[in-house]
Amino acid sequence: MSKIILLDTKKNFYKANLHCHTTCSDGKMTPEQIKENYKAKGYSIVAFTDHEHLLDQSHLNDDQFLAITSCEVAIKEFPHLSTLVKTDMKVCHLNFYSKDPHNVDTPCYSSVYDHFINDEIKDRIVHSCGEYEREYGADGISAMIKEANKKGFLVSYNHPRWSLENATDYLGYEGLWAVEIYNSECNLTGIYEYDINVYDDFLRADNRLACTACDDNHGADSMFGGFIMVNAEKLDYYAVIDALEKHNFYASTGPVIKELYVEDGKAYLTFEGGEYALMSTKGRRASRKLAQNPNGENTVCFDIKMETDEYIRFDVVGSDGKRANTCAYFIDELCALS
Repeated sequence: MSKIILLDTKKNFYKANLHCHTTCSDGKMTPEQIKENYKAKGYSIVAFTDHEHLLDQSHLNDDQFLAITSCEVAIKEFPHLSTLVKTDMKVCHLNFYSKDPHNVDTPCYSSVYDHFINDEIKDRIVHSCGEYEREYGADGISAMIKEANKKGFLVSYNHPRWSLENATDYLGYEGLWAVEIYNSECNLTGIYEYDINVYDDFLRADNRLACTACDDNHGADSMFGGFIMVNAEKLDYYAVIDALEKHNFYASTGPVIKELYVEDGKAYLTFEGGEYALMSTKGRRASRKLAQNPNGENTVCFDIKMETDEYIRFDVVGSDGKRANTCAYFIDELCALS
């Protein structure tokens, strides 16, 4: 197999939070304050995923910052009940990321769920298709994902643990682009929301989606916990969306991955901030490599079994328990690239 670059040192890495709430819904900061705070911490990209509506926030863009047009939508078992009241109710939350920064026509809009929207911006909301009747369950949620995909959106599945869903629920959801494996806000409220096993559930069921780590921040106390590093040519909306769509990024709560490539049946991973790195596959075969320099840069090599692994993915684990997680790479796709 010829050299296949998966995370490329010749491209840029841009730090991004793909799940964020502002005063346009139930967040405590304005979009301008969110930009200021994230930019000060070295972030280049924020997806403004306010509840149930899309707004074009491109007025915030500059040569060091990019706003992604996006929103979060909910589907509940009992639509007219609050999760604060019926705390054992299953829900599904999805993020829609627009491939066009100016596409603010909210897919699958339902006024049943619009109570989080700030009254001051309600007259700016576009939903040209009128009311959409959301149905909780695999068929109804898959239909919403399909509709959003058709309208030009990448769809992410959010915080499965908080949602009280398990594999019997989420493995029925078709058309997802990514699943959220870490969520800062949920961890803050006491619900442990780091679960790489959810990602493996999807992968082992032959769903070729990505994984993300996000803040889902509503206030300052849940910022700067989970992020992705987007590997793109430039900080341009379409270049970033292209990198997201192609899974050219990794998720992290701390460690840094600098390079990843495959050559001659081996995978080479360069990282910082980790005690060891792991390679996982579809089966039970896995491998761990200790860092020779835990305080600096390391390059480790893993053997790939092309006939049996089916997919490979990598974790970097720090002494503080923080992790970086790559997306999965499927062997048949790697062979097609070689």
